[in-house]
Amino acid sequence: MEEKKPLLLCLHMDPGRVMRLSFLASALGARVRAVPDDQLGLPLEALCGMDKPCGHPAPARVEEEMLVMAFFPDALLDRLLPLLRKEMGGVRLKAVLTPHNCRWTAGMLYAALSREAERTAGG
Repeated sequence: MEEKKPLLLCLHMDPGRVMRLSFLASALGARVRAVPDDQLGLPLEALCGMDKPCGHPAPARVEEEMLVMAFFPDALLDRLLPLLRKEMGGVRLKAVLTPHNCRWTAGMLYAALSREAERTAGG
């Protein structure tokens, strides 16, 4: 199986922050893709280039910036996360692409991460 280059999906993120993240990611050998709002209803695997999108994406809601990290080895994640906090003040909603969530849409992931963030903040 072909090894994919690490990829950061930026969802609902300010272009200036995407540019800053692109600079950080390139230093780590990773790519960055800003996902347009009209593609938020596509499965994450399609957004990451693992599968071709079929049909038209369903409308999806993402109201806060979110980051999806795909194809990152653990050692590279260990380098990326402190850089995010130091250089960008962090990103509250972030996830790693997994076999479990790869078929989710960005909207589905946003809903799950938002619920988890609320539970964490409230408890």
